[in-house]
Amino acid sequence: MTASNAEMRFRLRPIAFWSLVGALIALKFGLVSDISVEIIFGPHDDSLYIERAHHLLKGEGYGPYHSRLLVKYPGISFWLAGTRTLGIPFLPSVHSLYVAAGLYVLVGFLRAGVGRWLAISAFALWLFNPVTLGYEWARVIREPLGTGLFALMAGAMLHAFAGVAERRPPWLHLGVFAPVFAFLLYLREDDRLLWGMLVIFVAVMASQLLQQRLFLRRLLAFVVAAAIIPGLMGKAYEFWLRGFVQERYGLPIVNDFGEGEFPRLLAVIRSVESRKDNRMVMVTQEALQKLHLVIPDFRPVIERLPPPGPRTFSCRIQGVCSEWSNGWMLFWIKEHAYRSGLTPGLPQAQAYFRSVREQIERACGTQALQCTHKGDAMVPPMELRWARALVAEAWRLAKLTLMPDPYLTRIFYLQHGVPAELGRKFEAVTMTDYAEVEPGPAGSTGTSGPLALWRKYLAGGYQLVAVFLLLAGIAALAVRLWISDRMPLDPVAQVAAVVGIYLLARLAVLSYIAVFMGPLEPRFVFSTYAIGTLVSLPLIANTLSALSRLNCH
Repeated sequence: MTASNAEMRFRLRPIAFWSLVGALIALKFGLVSDISVEIIFGPHDDSLYIERAHHLLKGEGYGPYHSRLLVKYPGISFWLAGTRTLGIPFLPSVHSLYVAAGLYVLVGFLRAGVGRWLAISAFALWLFNPVTLGYEWARVIREPLGTGLFALMAGAMLHAFAGVAERRPPWLHLGVFAPVFAFLLYLREDDRLLWGMLVIFVAVMASQLLQQRLFLRRLLAFVVAAAIIPGLMGKAYEFWLRGFVQERYGLPIVNDFGEGEFPRLLAVIRSVESRKDNRMVMVTQEALQKLHLVIPDFRPVIERLPPPGPRTFSCRIQGVCSEWSNGWMLFWIKEHAYRSGLTPGLPQAQAYFRSVREQIERACGTQALQCTHKGDAMVPPMELRWARALVAEAWRLAKLTLMPDPYLTRIFYLQHGVPAELGRKFEAVTMTDYAEVEPGPAGSTGTSGPLALWRKYLAGGYQLVAVFLLLAGIAALAVRLWISDRMPLDPVAQVAAVVGIYLLARLAVLSYIAVFMGPLEPRFVFSTYAIGTLVSLPLIANTLSALSRLNCH
């Protein structure tokens, strides 16, 4: 048999290709068919998103104001309310989005010249990623939704690069990219970094025009539109969100944990000198005692704060036992200001936090308190003494990115801390009928269903392969960028460069945040892990091909 005949024999014809794609999708949906929504009492996560969506569906905004109402961005609550209005259960909506995003990227790979076998292998890696099979993916949290939406943006960028290479402005794909970009900006707080990715995307596309001398008016117009339209949609969405909050709660603040007076108050409290100097403790017990003496208006809050101790989550999880670490104390202050009746609404909360801040600043100015300025934002500025901690957190996050725990075997109890009324809201909003919310014995999680053993076996082999692919993909991206002056980037390499640079920057920012908030959970890197495994295989092949062509020249 000649080489040509052998090649023809193993070529995947279109009908066989799409039949195989359909079979893989059916297998994926079958593999998760016994998984149900995890109903968890998470006042700052799961149950907060459900409560807000429940009120949105009733036309009541996010519901009555309380201290936790605006501590997280509202994107997932709008998604929940929207899918419930359309009659789509939450888990199928997330899984369908994930599959559709993978298909979108798959078509982009084919358009960019990736072989069918290689493209379908990448798609299979995307479909059966173990992080999509565990109980964290079945929770009502933002990471599963964000992962699918980010893949949609990656697919849109891939199609955009391919369209420019074909000298056909891909307006339809900009129509996908722009609204997804705008929505993601207010899904997770760290998604504000997507502004940086937009800059990288446009810069890479502009350099593509320069390198290939594609100075066609229609292509230049598309690049300009790609630079302007997503940003305009993002700002328009922000303007609408601020108006939505102002109309219902009195001030145009989307997230009162990251903007407004509360972060400024925390920065001023952090400036109060204390003998203890722990990077994970902004508000020490000593500082609180000093504030109790000097700032009368803050006393009701301080007196309500729970004492630290060996049984607290701060102690058990982060080893901070004689203090409350930042992951809890910051929320405690906000919560007990509300419980003290000092912040019954958003305007009153902002006025109270501003008043306390100004009193502390005056006390610092008159030397009633000894203070040292340590930044004005929620997270303090970097100091050289924390460099070692930053490296340690970056290393921990890098290892987590290469092999995150998908939580396949952990048993979580549905009844643990979930009030019956909240359970009914979960059922109504997510359209699940699995939950046992009435008083009685706890049920086990839906991720421990009859297919759990198959998911566990799949995850073990997958993660070993993924570690190799991710490491090889990182090396391939570095090489591809190194030789880009002699071998210009094609669409696959371009999208890998944009996504890779953005994800690297995101991991750096998360590492810095972890210095002060403690080690982050695996779900923070789910999107990085999933996108990385999707892009690595085509990128490795692309880099090897570029090196081969370079050597031939």
